Order: sequence, then structure tokens, then C-alpha cells
Amino acid sequence: MATLGTPSVSWLTRGALFSGKLLVIAAAVVASVLLLARLYLIVLPSVVALLLATLLYPPVRWLSARRVPRALASLLALLVLLLVLVAGGLILLPRIVREVSAAGGNLQAGVESAIDWLTRELPVSHEQLDDMWREALSYLKANVGRITTGVLAGANLAARAVAGGLLTLTLLFFFVKDAEKLVGWVLARVSPARRDTVSAVGKRAWKTLSGYLRGIVIIAMVDAVGIGVGLALIGVPLVLPLAALTFLGGFFPVVGATVAGGIAVLVALVTSGPLDALLTFLVVLGVQQLESNVLEPVVMGRAVPLHPVVILLAITAGGVLFGIAGAFLSVPVAAVLSAMGNELRLRSEAKVLERPSTPSPP
Repeated sequence: MATLGTPSVSWLTRGALFSGKLLVIAAAVVASVLLLARLYLIVLPSVVALLLATLLYPPVRWLSARRVPRALASLLALLVLLLVLVAGGLILLPRIVREVSAAGGNLQAGVESAIDWLTRELPVSHEQLDDMWREALSYLKANVGRITTGVLAGANLAARAVAGGLLTLTLLFFFVKDAEKLVGWVLARVSPARRDTVSAVGKRAWKTLSGYLRGIVIIAMVDAVGIGVGLALIGVPLVLPLAALTFLGGFFPVVGATVAGGIAVLVALVTSGPLDALLTFLVVLGVQQLESNVLEPVVMGRAVPLHPVVILLAITAGGVLFGIAGAFLSVPVAAVLSAMGNELRLRSEAKVLERPSTPSPP
């Protein structure tokens, strides 16, 4: 009986030890996530600044190689980035506001046309759809006061956003100006036996981050231009706002493109009718298929070696913890962590292969 019970006890012991290790790891992960969530005013600006540093570092290094002082080169690059962002906002925002205002007068007529089409094609009465539309408008009107109150209550949030923006710019300046010094400071605090590994992991993380930012900007721009041109040819209104929404949605892989495309189809249905909505759907589908099957493998390469399920989970987790900013930054963070893990795994496997085999006893 003791012999029969031994394997069971051994199995239970191993299972208990494994479960205990899992619980310790889970507790450490939860504690780390909660700590990061509490320090989001530091975490988010740091990640954004590091992401933008991959964009500014090459021109700063190019200027430094031509004997421009590093501080001046970093300041010039930062000013150019701010100038581009501000100029883009000043050029696009007034046109977007004008297009939205011009299309607002035709919205009611478009809704009526869509309701007429739905009553012809679906087993639902005109009165039912009209009541649903009036209830939606009444709900929006009833909640205007609540929205206004929320905006006023969000003054503290606006102050935090300003503080976070200033911290991001400051960190970005020093990340670009003192990049080599910061790397050297980190490596100096690592044991000599592990410096090569830490350096290799850092280089892989930097390469992944820069490749992601470069690729996502190109892909978002191509999507916005392609869908915008298609909408203009079809004759759908709000071309510029929808193109801008598509560009912003490109920074949220998988989710953003789907949501932006659905909004474009809905706008076409309400303002231009079912035929234009169908053509818009075909344009959106064609552009997204071209992007995912042709452009993304070439531009992104292996910068984001993540399965779409992992991307969706990362965006959801980032959105729950940090809101829209967290959803935006979750994918590059997940890609960097995955790349760092792959680098550690490859180096560990290389060491195992290099280790001399123990000769068998005679």
C-alpha cells in the first residue's frame, strides 16, 4: 500500500509546488500592474517619450555627426516635431469642422431616407424606426447637462493632461540628448557577466519599437489616403473627417481599422443611401486587405510578432488600466516585451548549444 501511495504523494507534492510558484508569479504580476496603474502620470509620459525618441534619434544623430551640439540638435528636432503637429492641427481641424457643419443639415434627410429603405427591405414599420430615432435624440438631449457637468468636473483631468504633456516633452528631450549616457548608466549597474545580454535585449527592444512606430505611421497614412480617395470618388460627404478618423484608428491595430471602416459605411448609408454604403464597404474592405496582406508584411516586418488575439487582449487591458492612451500604447509595449523575451530565449538556446557535451562513462 505504501508503494502504491508513493507516486500519488509525489504527484501531489509537485503539483503543490507548481501551484505555489504560479500564485507567487501571479501576485507579483498583479502588484506590478496595480503599481503601474497608480503611477500612470509617470508611466504613460515615459512610454510616449520613449516611442517618440525612436523617431527623433536618427535626425539628431545625423546632426551631431555634422558637429551640431547635441543639445541644440535635440532641441531643433523637438521643435520641428511640435511644429508639424501644430501645423497639421491648424490646417485640418478648421476644414473638419466646416465639413461636419455642412453635413449636419443633411443628416435628418439622410436618416429619413435610410428609414424609408429599411422599411421597404425589412419587416419593420416606419413608425417603429422613427420612434427609435426620436428616442435616441431625446436621450442625447437629456444627457447634455450631464456631459457638460462631466466636462467641468474634468478640469482636474485637463490639468493632469497638461502636466503629462510637459513631462513627455521634457523626457523626450533628455532621451534623445543623452541616449548614449543613459544606456551607459544602465549597463554600468549590471554585472559584467550579463552586460552583453542586457545590451542585446535593449537593442532588440529599440529596434522593435522604432520599427513599430515607423510601420504604423506608414500603414495608417496609406489607409487614410486610400479610403479618403475612395470616398471622394463615390461622393460620400465628410471625406476629410473620415480619413482623419481612419488615420487615428490605424494606431489601434485590428480594432481601429474595423471601427473606422464601420463608421465610414454608416455615414455613407445615412447620407448617401445603400448603394454608396455598399461601395464604401467594398473600398474599405479592399484597402484593408491590401494593407494586411501586402503592405503590413513589407513595412512592419517582424516589428510586431504578435497574434491578433494577443493584440486584442493587450488593447483591452491597456484601455481598462489607462484609457485611450493605454489602448494606444499597449501594442508597442506588448511587442517590445515579446521581442525581449525572444532575444533572451535565443541567447539561452545558443548557450545550451555551445556548452560541451559530457562524455558518456565507459
